[in-house]
Amino acid sequence: MSTVQSTNEALSSSSDKSSNYQSPISIKSSKNKLSSSNLHIDIIIAKILLHILAENKKSKDYYKKINSTKDGHFTVLMKPSISLLDYLKRIIKYTRIEISTLIIAIIYIDRVCKEKIFLNEYNIHRVMLIAIYIAYTYNEDCTYDNKYLALVSGISKSEMVLLEQDFLELIDFKLFVSEELFIQYRNYIYKSIDDFNEVSF
Repeated sequence: MSTVQSTNEALSSSSDKSSNYQSPISIKSSKNKLSSSNLHIDIIIAKILLHILAENKKSKDYYKKINSTKDGHFTVLMKPSISLLDYLKRIIKYTRIEISTLIIAIIYIDRVCKEKIFLNEYNIHRVMLIAIYIAYTYNEDCTYDNKYLALVSGISKSEMVLLEQDFLELIDFKLFVSEELFIQYRNYIYKSIDDFNEVSF
């Protein structure tokens, strides 16, 4: 069962037609800089990820899956002290990423979690970070290098390199996002404003 079941069910009719992908122009046209008026998308994204985590924690063999998951360098021994929302806010504050980049990051997380990563409290921060970094590099014209993101995220540059390589291998280097899939995820995320109000931090 997919670790992002709730997202997949909402998008069950979607298919990533990456073979027909031509240009990210249609995706880039929806860009907006994040601000307090942008539907608090940072809160929406964090709540979606926490909802996935909460669903995974209902699994009877939750800790067994954590120990058996092969996610490279994503799993840490101790849970991060910073909340997922505060971590996301920090990334947004120092990178000023586009809304479309966050949406693409969610698509990447969905892909990597379907079979290869069991999202849990020991890897969720790093998975989110690297998904955003790769989406940022792919989707935006001017990007920060992994050295800067390492400073922002609080991990070493060498770890950033390893995590980036791990993530790319886990999604088989499939970075293309069709316009149709992007719009479906965007609509799902915006419609989730009320749906995830009950998810607390």
